[in-house]
Amino acid sequence: MEPLQAGWIVSGYIAQFDEVAAALRRLLKASGSSTREVAIAMPDTEVMTAKIRLPADTGEVEQLRQVVAEVERLTGRPWADMRVDHAVQGPAQAPGQSAELEMLIVAASKEKVQDRLGLAESAGLEPVVVDVAAEASMLAARRLISARHAASASPVVALIQVGTEDVSLHVTHRGEIIHAVRKSGGGARLTELIAQTYGLEAAAAEGQKCQEALPADYGHMVLQPFVRTLADALAGDLDAFLHASTFRKVDSVLLAGGSSVLPGLQDAIQRRIFSDCVLVEPFSGMLLGEAVRGSAFEHAKQADMLTACGLALRRFHGSC
Repeated sequence: MEPLQAGWIVSGYIAQFDEVAAALRRLLKASGSSTREVAIAMPDTEVMTAKIRLPADTGEVEQLRQVVAEVERLTGRPWADMRVDHAVQGPAQAPGQSAELEMLIVAASKEKVQDRLGLAESAGLEPVVVDVAAEASMLAARRLISARHAASASPVVALIQVGTEDVSLHVTHRGEIIHAVRKSGGGARLTELIAQTYGLEAAAAEGQKCQEALPADYGHMVLQPFVRTLADALAGDLDAFLHASTFRKVDSVLLAGGSSVLPGLQDAIQRRIFSDCVLVEPFSGMLLGEAVRGSAFEHAKQADMLTACGLALRRFHGSC
């Protein structure tokens, strides 16, 4: 892992390309890896996903025409400006209706995709997979869900990721994402509150937070209110989903992301959602080589590696 300074990446946008590219090169050198083929993920905020249903007998030419129309309708941009992937996920037939096909569409602007590709290439890497962060996280999470709910055929599990800039909630059923919410309020928001409360510059507040060198009343004045507010907001989002769906509860909650280890957050979420809340261990059940054991795989750091683990699992394609 290699730290990035504030402002280098803003809401998924690489604002300081040269600095981020240099950090990637340092990371690659420190890893000692000879691997050059890589999988990368686009931020969820930069990707449009949609599902459409078509008559089962729709030919490939008409399927593509419908995909083009849907992408241009949802993004408001010409097809030529977008990078798009689409695939038939399977038959979908409601009672009393004709047989249909369900098609998944994923689209992102060419320039945003090229930013990611260019970043990898600047470090001498060859991108072979471009994924979406939420889907990469779910690929890794499915292993954990299967192990935790081995006796249940179709558990409903919420995956909460508390990152630097935002917080996401993905509700999954049978391993597929059925509901997603994303909002600001991650670790950067906590830094803002620290700066406001103690009259600090943002950089100084971030430094004191990372070094755990904050005033004695930090827990009472800043951390506890922040954790309560975040847990309440997530519980409200989950309640809204449950009231609008046929599900009455979630079977468990998986908590991930760099800020997921904030003191009290796991307990606060569990109290408000009334389900077990577990800090993820993406490498649970895997054999770890001697070279990678140690501080890099501390429990707290593992929680921030769910997406990276999912990207690495793409090497095995359909086996995970």
